[in-house]
Amino acid sequence: MGNLSPSPNGDREEADLIDRNDQQQFLASADFLSNYGLPTLISNIQAAASEVLKGKQLKDLFNTTVLHETITQILDVFMSMGSPHHWVDYLMPEDARSYKLVAFSNNGNPDLSDGTTFDQLMVETHAVLSSAEFGNVVDISLKTVVDALMEDIKVQLGEGNLLSGMPLAKLLPRISQFSPLLFEEPSKNRFIQIIRNIAEVELFFTLLYANMPTS
Repeated sequence: MGNLSPSPNGDREEADLIDRNDQQQFLASADFLSNYGLPTLISNIQAAASEVLKGKQLKDLFNTTVLHETITQILDVFMSMGSPHHWVDYLMPEDARSYKLVAFSNNGNPDLSDGTTFDQLMVETHAVLSSAEFGNVVDISLKTVVDALMEDIKVQLGEGNLLSGMPLAKLLPRISQFSPLLFEEPSKNRFIQIIRNIAEVELFFTLLYANMPTS
């Protein structure tokens, strides 16, 4: 009888095929961010801003307190939109959240033994993004960025101008000039550096990496 054991070359070819499939799925997920996730995020932020500003007049005067309260209201409206775990909707495509290939045990923990590496990664990512801890860290981070942005605005516009109040029509184009600063590359982005130094963020990632499987 012939040797029925699988050949090493066959095993390698199968592993390479699985790896390529995982890579394609990962690249598709990356496309999701640019084609759907980020545009949806931006659209929802714009909708939140429109909701908060709809009762405002361009002639209304905004001082430091009113501006800070308005930005905070926009943030609160945005954070209340969609499902409680809306960050998952922005960051992961629907099919990656479906758990079609994941069976759950009686205690609610996913059994990843039959899934591919990509399946395992997606399930673990979903668990992190939908956790209360992640939501809390995002909330703290965004509010910290708002505070830092307000400091920059006061410096740029002049403390005296904002204390006395500035018409919304004049204020909006000045604030829009800060947009490039928010989207600078991470190594140069002051706001990302501020987020990295938040104690709650450091603790979150310390615990996250400590609980990651080693193999």
